[in-house]
Amino acid sequence: MKNAKRSKNSSINSNLNVSGSIFIDMDAKRREVEQLLSDKRKIEIQIDQLQRDCKHEKQVIKQVADDRSSFTVRYVCESCGKVLGWPGEKELKQFFK
Repeated sequence: MKNAKRSKNSSINSNLNVSGSIFIDMDAKRREVEQLLSDKRKIEIQIDQLQRDCKHEKQVIKQVADDRSSFTVRYVCESCGKVLGWPGEKELKQFFK
C-alpha cells in the first residue's frame, strides 16, 4: 500500500511546476485533439470515396439520424450505407407494418 502511495505521489510531483502548483499540458491535449480530428477527416474522405464508387445495387428502407437529432425514414444503400432518397407513401406504409 505504501508503494502505491509513493508512485501516486511521484506522478503528482512530476506534474508540478516550479511554483509547486499542478499544471496540465494543454498543448499535448490540443495536439491529440487535432490529430484525432485529422484522422476523422481522413476517414470521412475514405468513406465518401467508397460511397461514390459503390453501384448502390440494393437499396433498403431504414431509419437514419437527421440533422435535428431525430430519425427519418430513407432509402439507404445496403452495401455502403449511403442515404439515397425518400420512400413514397406506399413504401412507408409497408415499412411501418
